[in-house]
Amino acid sequence: MTKETEEKKSRTKRILKKCLLGIAIFLVVIVISVLVAFKIYTSNYYRADSMIISTIENLLDDQVHSYSDKNGAVFLPQQTEAKAVIMFYPGGKVEYNAYAPLMYELCSRGYICLLPKMPENLALLRVNAADILTRGYDEDIRRAKELDWYLAGHSLGGVAASRYLKENLDNTKVSGDRNYRGMIFCASYTTEDFSDTDLRLLSIFASNDGVINKEDYENSKKYWPADSEEVIIDGGIHSYFGCYGIQSGDGIPTITNEEQLAKTADYIQSFIETSN
Repeated sequence: MTKETEEKKSRTKRILKKCLLGIAIFLVVIVISVLVAFKIYTSNYYRADSMIISTIENLLDDQVHSYSDKNGAVFLPQQTEAKAVIMFYPGGKVEYNAYAPLMYELCSRGYICLLPKMPENLALLRVNAADILTRGYDEDIRRAKELDWYLAGHSLGGVAASRYLKENLDNTKVSGDRNYRGMIFCASYTTEDFSDTDLRLLSIFASNDGVINKEDYENSKKYWPADSEEVIIDGGIHSYFGCYGIQSGDGIPTITNEEQLAKTADYIQSFIETSN
């Protein structure tokens, strides 16, 4: 190999190294930019309305015992025997305890309610939250084994819940301890096909909802099981399934937040109890 050839080869290697270094730096910048953008996006979330939460908690304090840890909150009925278990996935970019008032309302009627906390307030980042929240409470889960379990969710939380249920419907390790009887959607829908299952489904829709993609919602009905029911809360909006103010783009309510929560609990109670 001549000296000129060696120099040419060495120059080519240097150029190649610079190109690879440039590409690596570019990719790192892109990844960092995406992470920063994502963090900015998720940091702008809806906070729970502490005033409404405190009012409902004080009103139902003697009927509900609640406790929480880093993975979420549990609500246990105190004055009535538990009728069923409801695992509720919170909506996207909404602080999870914004749904505590609905859990209190349902729990006061005899339902054990489980409310998982989601990373960055996005249920799609922790689809298996149902497993994480119940981890470490094996004895409690065994005691609730004979009860019907319902997987529920608001908005994107319902989408995540449907994914979890689809993935675990035939998982005997999970279904052996939890008798999943059906799904409950609050301004939400399934992206998974349950049309050939014997599950039950309740869809609660608010008449003045300005957030949900109505086309996606209607298209999802082909995935509903045969035993499905749709109810509409007249005057309700997307945001009032939780307590976090009014979401951007939502409609104008003609009922109060508390009234919508009570109506939602009424529909859920009627749905569950008609299955027995």
